[in-house]
Amino acid sequence: MNFDVDKRTILLVKHGSHAYGLNTPTSDEDFKGVCIKPRAAYFGFTQRFEQHEHMGSKTDGIDKVVYSLEKFVSLAADCNPSIVEVLHVADEDVVVKDSFGERLRAIRDDFLSRKAKFTFAGYAHGQLKRIKTHRSWLLNPPKAPPTRKEFGLSETSKISKSELGAYDAILEQGIEIELPKDLLTVFTREKQYQASKTHYDQFKSWEKSRNPARAELEAKYGYDTKHGMHLMRLELMGIEILEKHTVHVKWTGPERDYLMGIRNGLLPYDELVERAEKLEARADELYETSTLRREPNRAQLDAIVVDMTDEYLSLYG
Repeated sequence: MNFDVDKRTILLVKHGSHAYGLNTPTSDEDFKGVCIKPRAAYFGFTQRFEQHEHMGSKTDGIDKVVYSLEKFVSLAADCNPSIVEVLHVADEDVVVKDSFGERLRAIRDDFLSRKAKFTFAGYAHGQLKRIKTHRSWLLNPPKAPPTRKEFGLSETSKISKSELGAYDAILEQGIEIELPKDLLTVFTREKQYQASKTHYDQFKSWEKSRNPARAELEAKYGYDTKHGMHLMRLELMGIEILEKHTVHVKWTGPERDYLMGIRNGLLPYDELVERAEKLEARADELYETSTLRREPNRAQLDAIVVDMTDEYLSLYG
């Protein structure tokens, strides 16, 4: 990258907890933005650019990511939650916005589609899965790595990774094949062993890298309540997109109190899971009944990107 990203940034907004209105005194500042890269980055081959990241140090505590216009629009067209939010933050959370950034914000609703069911609810489902996994580790931590002997396997694998991968692909595609019973048993046990080993490795990685503040929440409430808050936020945002065709970024009043309450242990684990699963089922229903388009008009969005880029380059090169 051989250009000043800040100088070519057309839109920069607060992101994360500060934009959601869910920040605490210890919350870091996060920013996301969009820039239009210089002509050389389009026509040459030495200046490739998709995004620039500044990960905050202990001194500044500021994280910032700035995307190229085309990368940003591509992600927004897929209804990526952390990208769509950039276009819908409250006006007071917009830090930089020139005329090109204004044009991008003006078409923000053109990116919305029923894909939100898979992205917002999908992200939420990932949060719920992490919560469940971490809780199982809290209540019943693996005591030792699995051994091949426990699964009835020889100390040295007789199946290569490529063979195991081919077997997985056959199962996923539903292809029926006949294998000798003893070979099928070995494949099955090898898969079980590999899954158990992956689970143990993930546990050790989590144990080693746990955020002390998150660990304190898990110890106190039995699950990571911050994950729980964002899980519910994502579910509610996805439902609102499908139902009202709007993106609710900043939370205020009773809704904010509810989400912050979850962060502060308002919901026992079982109740959180129950509410999250009901919201996920609601999103499934709305996907079928919503009047929102199934896909954004990508050709139209692409034409806008071309026009904006062409105009910007004619002015600034």
